[in-house]
Amino acid sequence: MDIMNLLNELEAELSDKKGGLFGKKIDLDKCYNLVVKIKTNLTATLRESEYIMENKRKILENADVVAKNTIREAEERAEHMIDKSDIMRMAELEAQKLIDNAYAQCDALVHHTKDHLDGTFKDTEQFLLSTLTMIRNNREELRGATIIKKNP
Repeated sequence: MDIMNLLNELEAELSDKKGGLFGKKIDLDKCYNLVVKIKTNLTATLRESEYIMENKRKILENADVVAKNTIREAEERAEHMIDKSDIMRMAELEAQKLIDNAYAQCDALVHHTKDHLDGTFKDTEQFLLSTLTMIRNNREELRGATIIKKNP
């Protein structure tokens, strides 16, 4: 029997009795037995609710630990991602510096090569002009030269 039925039965025993000379008396043994049954059922129910409350406390403690661990892991991951982001930013800056330096060296090399080639072309032009002048002079001399025939 559940507690509510026992309580209802006890209430009926205690309230339905009419006093007076011809009234039915309350059956104290029955009431006592009902109280003992209620107490027995209530004790088991209280133990069960204490067990449930203890399990609830353990579950909440476990959930709290899991939540704290999850938050800690999320914070660590976020910090790690931020660190990676900073590393990536620094690497990108360093890469850009290297690229800029490579372009500067390339520009300097192109400029140096142009200057060198310009000097070489100038020297070649001077040589060719000198050679051309010599060739013109030789042609002029050749035109003015006459062949003298010797008698034997």
